[in-house]
Amino acid sequence: MDEKNAHLVGRIDQIVRDYFIANPDENSIIAKKLMPLLIEKKIFKKDQREGKPIRDILRALDAQNALHLLHHCKVVRKAKNRNWYFERR
Repeated sequence: MDEKNAHLVGRIDQIVRDYFIANPDENSIIAKKLMPLLIEKKIFKKDQREGKPIRDILRALDAQNALHLLHHCKVVRKAKNRNWYFERR
């Protein structure tokens, strides 16, 4: 993982952490539901196909065995697809 992507992953992790601090009643959220917040924080420019930008990053981290860099990330593996969630720690 290059330095730019490592910085991006760190920012996403901080945003997710702050989201759970600001929403104490929320324990889990599907990753694509955070796209408006990630766009607001200038992580992404726009949402494409209901959360594709965040899913692409999560897939890349999964391929590199680096999902541990996002402390709140949870993946549910199905036969064809993966469902991505962020959960309170």
